[in-house]
Amino acid sequence: MNAFKSMRSLLATLLLALSTELLAGPTRIQLVGNISTVPQQTLLSVVSASASSGEGSYTADKAIDNNNSTRWGSAFYDPNWITLDLGSAQDLSSVVIDWEVASAATYEIRGSNDNSNWTVLASESNSSSANHRMDTVSISGNYRYVQMYGITRTTQYGYSIYEMDVYGVGGALGPDADYDGVGDSADQCPGTPANTPVGSDGCEIGFIGGYDAPTSYPGMTLVWADEFNGTSLNTANWTHEIGDGCPNLCGWGNNEQQYYRAENTAVANGWLTIEAKNESFGGRNYTSSRLKTQGKQSFQYGRIDFRAVLPQGLGPWPALWMLGDSISSEGWPEAGEIDVMEKIGGEENRILGTVHWDNNGSYASYGCGDTGGCPTLSSGTFADEFHVFSIVWDSNFIRWYLDDATTPFHTIDISSSALSEFRAPFFFLMNIAVGGSLGGTPNNAIFPQKMIIDYVRVYQ
Repeated sequence: MNAFKSMRSLLATLLLALSTELLAGPTRIQLVGNISTVPQQTLLSVVSASASSGEGSYTADKAIDNNNSTRWGSAFYDPNWITLDLGSAQDLSSVVIDWEVASAATYEIRGSNDNSNWTVLASESNSSSANHRMDTVSISGNYRYVQMYGITRTTQYGYSIYEMDVYGVGGALGPDADYDGVGDSADQCPGTPANTPVGSDGCEIGFIGGYDAPTSYPGMTLVWADEFNGTSLNTANWTHEIGDGCPNLCGWGNNEQQYYRAENTAVANGWLTIEAKNESFGGRNYTSSRLKTQGKQSFQYGRIDFRAVLPQGLGPWPALWMLGDSISSEGWPEAGEIDVMEKIGGEENRILGTVHWDNNGSYASYGCGDTGGCPTLSSGTFADEFHVFSIVWDSNFIRWYLDDATTPFHTIDISSSALSEFRAPFFFLMNIAVGGSLGGTPNNAIFPQKMIIDYVRVYQ
């Protein structure tokens, strides 16, 4: 009897704890302990994908490749559809769609067991054309095939989906240390904060993996940062450069082929995204964005960290770099240039770090390409996940680092009078050029391409 009373007491305590959490208004179901009878949503395996149409390389399989930098893109008409084959009938619970800007304004989620006769499981409407718009649609039923049937579009373009996931009612949820509804055995992001929407892998929705820098360094203080929170560019920090450099510097001095526009920049999900597109504008065949902090934020010395995912393929030439404040009065290269990171088009696992300056009336440069020290990834590409590109800069040296390396991959001694440009304030620039000196001849099939910047931080 005493044991029975103890069990009742323990159960009451658990129920009280759970009800307290519910009254606090969490946005996630939080489970206590190892409760074997509670079902969980399970990400269902997809055997294949097919679609009513596909533009170029934007085939249906891109929507199920677990890569949110690739996408399916339909032809530019209504209706269009994409169908996922689950291999066998499954008990369905929801569909999650990660849309590109070219998204559906109205659409249906349909189910079928013969890929011919369809049942409408949900009708949706959303006029937003935000990049990476995440739609979670609740459905039910037992079906093998799940279809997004697009009825009307938010843009003049087709329907474009980065990833489409289907969830079903799975088995028992095992231990779940951070109470996010994803068992520890499948949780790739343990310790997720409460009230954070998570995907089937336990990571925050929209999560991209990769290296993340520490938020402090010994002997240094964070003096400025832009974490790109919110939904718009912080104009107290950044200005767009518009055009193609003409008439004074056509092709911006490097035979580049893009026209820079503000419309190619988006701020969402804690990231700033620059997108290079194969589209005609301003007499150029490509568009992109270039941003700078000139006249708003500039710094002399310190550690600078950029965290970013880079574009890939022939044509895009991404750069995270700095110019001396004196550029307006002295010009280039007299003002000095520090390239924290550049990537050559087509070289997917290697980056550059370089400086440019005026050497007693003659142009000079020195980079890791001159020493053979440019870092190369042992696996994967710089488009796969985030990396942190850094310099540590004082009155004597500039040193370049990648991720958590403790040894710089490139160093220059700037203490001589010939390099005095680098002992003055500099401002930041971020851009994707197309073509030009380092981009190479563009491969139109790979566009659009994006550079995603998570943050810029300065420590002194």
